[in-house]
Amino acid sequence: MHTPITRTLAVLSVVALTGLAGCAGSAGSATAESESGAGVDFGASPEEYQEALADMEPVTLTYQPGAQSAQGHTGEAEQGFIDHVAEMSGGKVTLDPVWGQAIAAFDEVTEAAADGRIDIGVEIPIYTPSKYEAVNELINLAPGPPASPYVTEVSTTAAMMEVAWNTPEIMDNYESMGVSVLRPVMFETSNALMCAEPVTSLDDFSGKQIRVGSAADLAIVESMGGSPVSMPFVEAYEALQRNTIDCTLGGMRIGAEYGFLEVAPHVTLPSDAAWGRSPTAVVAGPGYQELPLAAQQVIFDAYAQSNARSLEASVAFNADAVDMIGENGGEIRRLGDDGEEALSGAIDDLRAETVGSTALDGEDVSNRLDEAYDKWLAIAEEEGHVDTGDYVGFAEDFASEPVDLSTYGERMFEEIYLPHRPS
Repeated sequence: MHTPITRTLAVLSVVALTGLAGCAGSAGSATAESESGAGVDFGASPEEYQEALADMEPVTLTYQPGAQSAQGHTGEAEQGFIDHVAEMSGGKVTLDPVWGQAIAAFDEVTEAAADGRIDIGVEIPIYTPSKYEAVNELINLAPGPPASPYVTEVSTTAAMMEVAWNTPEIMDNYESMGVSVLRPVMFETSNALMCAEPVTSLDDFSGKQIRVGSAADLAIVESMGGSPVSMPFVEAYEALQRNTIDCTLGGMRIGAEYGFLEVAPHVTLPSDAAWGRSPTAVVAGPGYQELPLAAQQVIFDAYAQSNARSLEASVAFNADAVDMIGENGGEIRRLGDDGEEALSGAIDDLRAETVGSTALDGEDVSNRLDEAYDKWLAIAEEEGHVDTGDYVGFAEDFASEPVDLSTYGERMFEEIYLPHRPS
């Protein structure tokens, strides 16, 4: 089930590519019927998009991607998306990238989009849980599905996305701040515990300073006996280098792309659950909302072309991370039995917190997520996707036979995104 993919994709291409998928509710459809002109059917040719946009004046949208620059895996992938939108629209829609969070930090993008400083941008909702209460209740459920090289990860990504799009409180969470939602959540691969020295037992956790990025991370680290340190992921490398923290929790994609695995190559993963999973979101301001319908659809439909590549990029970074761990004298270890027990208790507490939440119907969300995960895991298995949990063996196989998630990504688009297409 594997065919070669371009290794220069990156998981933050997920930020760019999935983020530019269409939105439910107010993000385009309200103006589409009244004043935004005719649209085109999904699957239309470039010529059909361009014909629908023939009378449109060219427009340039300020887009703040997740990447730090146009260089490297992430920047190249995001630039490819920008180029695709321009091509499909015949040059009528230009996304002008502002790299490196030059306009707004990851936790201030919503405000910048609402006031027009940017038109489309990547937000990280875990950094400000008070702004995203309903979203963070969903994040509490993310550690449940077990970590793996890729099958449980893409299944969790699909399940979380499906639940988020169809939970009004989550959509309203963003829209109440004056923005449109282009992507409510996009979970990447599960977090890894990356440390300067091996940490696998509860005794090892005692006194360890561990960087966390979310309230769920904080609760998990405290349950293990560690000392959580809240900071943006972009600050973790220097903190690890200076020994002001011992470990960081984050996706192995982050570990590879931002160099964490150079200074923290000792990676611990649970066997029966996950440390957690952290999402990004993409929001848009008036510049996107006021586009003609067909122009909104160009941006939305570009995601259909990119969904599978983004998922594959996430998987590719897991393979890259395994290589980097070995190159830096590290090893992937499994959490000890006492740690598994403590983690299980923390996960149960996080789920109970969501079930009892007043921010959304937590019991309903929890049940729907369980059902969605089982569905998307079954779809992955039906398509022949299997992994054993052996990260090193996976990386070795991936080098000669990369994962092909084309049909899986297409099905995600059709079942999750297409119902929310601007129309």
